[in-house]
Amino acid sequence: MRFAAFLLIFISLSGNAFEPLNTDDAGTVAEGLNQIEQYFFKTAAHGGGTASTVDIITPGEEYFGGGGAKAFPLTYTRGLSKNVEASIGATYFSIPRGNYSPISNKVFAVKWRFLEAKDGQWALAIKPSFTLPGSTQQQVHGLDLALPSYGLNLINSHYWDALEIHLNASYMKSPYNTNYAVGTGPPTNRTNILFFSMAPVWRASQNIRLALDTGITTNPPSTEQYLTSYALLAAIISVSDELDIGLSYMRSAANMGIVISNSGVSASRSEIGFTWRY
Repeated sequence: MRFAAFLLIFISLSGNAFEPLNTDDAGTVAEGLNQIEQYFFKTAAHGGGTASTVDIITPGEEYFGGGGAKAFPLTYTRGLSKNVEASIGATYFSIPRGNYSPISNKVFAVKWRFLEAKDGQWALAIKPSFTLPGSTQQQVHGLDLALPSYGLNLINSHYWDALEIHLNASYMKSPYNTNYAVGTGPPTNRTNILFFSMAPVWRASQNIRLALDTGITTNPPSTEQYLTSYALLAAIISVSDELDIGLSYMRSAANMGIVISNSGVSASRSEIGFTWRY
């Protein structure tokens, strides 16, 4: 059952994407304005048996340790110009805890919307990012990697009155300190991580959007199959023009058949939080 150790996807290109989705969108924060995304997530393993210890990796919030995790990811974004924003993010882990800092996944990113239609119905953006290294003890306990990472996300968004479709294709160079284990996983991991996803977002009403987010990504353990799959359902409730409440549930597994049928080894993430623009 070692494959169960890496069921959830590995992606830290953006720290946090279009919360509470994994897939990012081409939109940027308006020039001179700010945005805070504060969320809480809980991860769990399924179908591995009561004696199994499962490492879980969550999108944007990598966790490689045994069992589940509870954490609070926070991202601050500032609009630098009409089509450029910069962000900084980090995650506070309340579970697990140990002889290491609970703050991990410290990510710096810039999003540039470099091409868009005059009618606003489509846009292209790129988002380079840099992730600061964690400590060796964070790597050993699965909260972080002890070497810096960098990546690039290509974002394609299409907008209509009642529907948005967002497409992501990203690459991450994610090395680690090979003198130490990465959580309780296998001795070697892939460090070239690819991620492809699609997220249709429907406007169910004036204040409610519903989303289906699906994708595939490189499976880090070099001893296991190359790709894993995930599916995520989300709702975004606009309380006001400045405040959104988001919630989502994601399940990841070796293939989409297991994700849909829920009849095999899988892992899940439940998330809730808010996005505040000011």
